[in-house]
Amino acid sequence: MKIRTFTVNPFQMNSYLYYCENTKEGVIIDPGYYTKYEQDDLLDYINKHNIRIKYVLMTHGHIDHILGNGFASDNFAVQTYIHKNDLFLYERGVEQAVLYGFQIPPLPEIEDFIDEGLSLKVGENQLNFIHTPGHSPGGVCIVDHSERVIFCGDLVFQSSIGRTDLPGGDYDTLISSITDKLFVKCSDDYELYPGHMDSSTIREEKSSNPYLK
Repeated sequence: MKIRTFTVNPFQMNSYLYYCENTKEGVIIDPGYYTKYEQDDLLDYINKHNIRIKYVLMTHGHIDHILGNGFASDNFAVQTYIHKNDLFLYERGVEQAVLYGFQIPPLPEIEDFIDEGLSLKVGENQLNFIHTPGHSPGGVCIVDHSERVIFCGDLVFQSSIGRTDLPGGDYDTLISSITDKLFVKCSDDYELYPGHMDSSTIREEKSSNPYLK
């Protein structure tokens, strides 16, 4: 499996294209593509590498992670997933955008939802999900256990954590999601690919993240 990171929109959000080099099946994680340049950059890469998008997945429903859902829906006729607890955020996407000075058309409806029993096959691998609320009520981590890779959204960053002062956020819940769920289900050698900033590992965050001491 290969990871291509696209850092997009004014929030400098990491959107990930995760794909199987053998089968060319892939997923888009957090489609925050806002400008035409960002959208064309993704499409050019997909076309150049002959990737077939199978799913669009969201780690949570904050505006920087969903700005490009209309674009994704227009270009990829695939199932789009979010955790049901963040549907209220997604459905207020236009309102969220206005608060930050953006104008976007109404977002496409979501009919497919993430829960911890969900497993999605992408190429030769399986993606599993851990419900990790705290940054938002429906925050999830997307895990490929065979590759030891975690797409953790805004749950935990390199030497930091996600903010908890937005609607539905809660500091104690977030810390518990990290230490009692993610760090229990995944070992120290798993790589963390967050919604902002650089990648890390669970080992690094256990040893150096000041919020997790």
